[in-house]
Amino acid sequence: MTSLRTIIASVVTLAIAVGLQGCAWFDNQTTYFNTYYNMRRVMTEVKEDFAFQDENKRIKPRVLVPAVDSLKLISGPPKNTTYQFLRAFVIERAKLQPMATKVDSILIKGSKVVANHPKSHYVEGSLFLMAEAYFFRSEWVPSQQKCIELIERYTDGDFSPDAHLLLSKDYLMQRKMTQGKQLLSRTVDVAWYKDRYDILSEAYRIQAEMAIEDGEIDNAVNPYKQAIEQCDDGEQRARWQVDLASIYYRLGKYELAERAFAGVHNETPDALATFEADLYRGATLAHLGKFAEAAEIFDELADNRNYQEWKSYIEAERLALERLKNPDPKDPAQIAQERMADTSYVGRPELMAQSFQKGMSLFKTGDYHDALKYFAKAKVVRTPVYDVANKYFTLLKQWDDQQRKVRSINQMLAIDTTHKDSLNRQKSLELFALGRVHEQMENTDSALFYYGRAFDGTSDGDPQKGRYMFSQARVIQQTDPEAADSLFEIISSRWPNSEFAKQASANLGFLDQGGVDDAVELYRSGNSFRMVRDYTYAKRQYMSIVEKFPEHPYAAKALYAIGWMYERDRDMNDSAMVYYANLLESYPRSEYAKEIYASYEFAMAKINGVEADSNLLRDLDQELLDKAKAGEEDVLQQLIKNNQNAIQMSGPNAALPNIPGLTPPSGGTVNDMLQQQLKNATGKVVGSDSTQVSRPLPPK
Repeated sequence: MTSLRTIIASVVTLAIAVGLQGCAWFDNQTTYFNTYYNMRRVMTEVKEDFAFQDENKRIKPRVLVPAVDSLKLISGPPKNTTYQFLRAFVIERAKLQPMATKVDSILIKGSKVVANHPKSHYVEGSLFLMAEAYFFRSEWVPSQQKCIELIERYTDGDFSPDAHLLLSKDYLMQRKMTQGKQLLSRTVDVAWYKDRYDILSEAYRIQAEMAIEDGEIDNAVNPYKQAIEQCDDGEQRARWQVDLASIYYRLGKYELAERAFAGVHNETPDALATFEADLYRGATLAHLGKFAEAAEIFDELADNRNYQEWKSYIEAERLALERLKNPDPKDPAQIAQERMADTSYVGRPELMAQSFQKGMSLFKTGDYHDALKYFAKAKVVRTPVYDVANKYFTLLKQWDDQQRKVRSINQMLAIDTTHKDSLNRQKSLELFALGRVHEQMENTDSALFYYGRAFDGTSDGDPQKGRYMFSQARVIQQTDPEAADSLFEIISSRWPNSEFAKQASANLGFLDQGGVDDAVELYRSGNSFRMVRDYTYAKRQYMSIVEKFPEHPYAAKALYAIGWMYERDRDMNDSAMVYYANLLESYPRSEYAKEIYASYEFAMAKINGVEADSNLLRDLDQELLDKAKAGEEDVLQQLIKNNQNAIQMSGPNAALPNIPGLTPPSGGTVNDMLQQQLKNATGKVVGSDSTQVSRPLPPK
């Protein structure tokens, strides 16, 4: 009897297990075919329309543009500025609009999977597709939240590397540079752990682009060098070798680039890597003046049937070769070759990049009319030089418009002598605008010439005359400070009540010698209103400084004071964050921006429910921490009090993902790690009282 009951129980258990497995199988199948399959299909269509390029599926060569004298990158941007290359991640509104319905359908279908099939195998993929959809819509915070949700629920999942990479992009697009860079480093670790070379390539590329714009070349190439040493896959090593060589090529380090491109053949490259290496090695040799060797490489590539679909790239580099051999941009043979290429390969990005380079050569010779035509062609499609081409196109268009306005006024002056003074004033305004265009194009001599013509061409009664002289002084201030000071003195004496006189006096240091400074008076007035709790007028006085005297040192101080007033006097933290963000964006190198930067980053992390920077404690109070290490007990207590919010974290995102190599050997949470950090530094353990992150009062 006992054995029969046991058998029956076993059969029932087995039937239940089979039934449960059958239910799970049925749930997975219906989820896939009814919803998830369609999500992936729609996302594929969206990516194809957006020309989204997956490194794993890239089937065309890249367009590389070598160093151009006028193509200058920002050197050492502050933490909160947006890097130029990040603009490529933004889908333009006009391009998004036709696909908006499909992007919305991805979000709707993903929500159905997460809500109705929470135990299916497709929740992880749905979360990532939703995060991508939000990213395409430039909704960084929702995308960030979906990535965090995926990472917390599926730390070791297949989409974890993808989510880490997308989350780092979300941070960077929100100007959270510290968190973005930290996530990129973690993305690299996760990608190595999961053998995701495509994610590694994209993470390295983003790190390299940031390093290039920061002017840190070693930081751009070293990750690739280390990856090549660590990787066992010869094909992947070849791809990274091409990436490494490409950085040298773009920066104009042609000898290093030539050796690096040649080194690709020491690995086991696929057809795409082989073509890119040979193509741009030939381009590098052309820049080194080895024209015959470059032409031989291009001929071999053109004769290779495997590369027939990429002949437009070869033709583009042949155009560059001819320009280097014969620098005359008006050479008829060159122009005929360009027209033939444009006719044969309409709208190809590689040809558009060549149009940009031809435009730059014309621009350097002062042939602005023809340069304008080439820049107009270069901005038709998105290329690595799209933004720069658009900038020069806009400037040259303004230059052309201003030239026409000046000619028109000259014709009117020849006919109408009754309104000579008013026409001359208008002409000076147009000449001044023309000078501004030249200054933006970094044509300093031309800018000074037109500023001088604007000054000489108008009457002494023209209120703008001081502005024209001030612009001349500002331009020469760095190269000829004595002459600039002389002009500033003339401005201060001849136009004492103008805003230019006040700025000139500030440049001369007169305000420090007892002169009345309107910005200082406005700040004092704002403080007076704040003391009597008239916050509306206090804010109005502070903002007047920012609006009227944006270059004045008190402008940054005023924004700091408004943020402090909202945070401490009115308990309106959201408004305070707005003005702190404005301070960080407008005056990133000011002492006030440095004062609030770490606290702002930490507050944004808490608002968005993401993990705070583990180095925040050090960034907030490095000097106090140093003193604490020296054994000053009162300083240690002050350090602890100032940073309780940074030390005691809460919320669903406080724990680090449990991935081998990423968490401390002893395990634990972020709180534990920060506690241990202080304990190691001072031998003490931080208490648990919760206080505000303290900052000094706004200066009086």
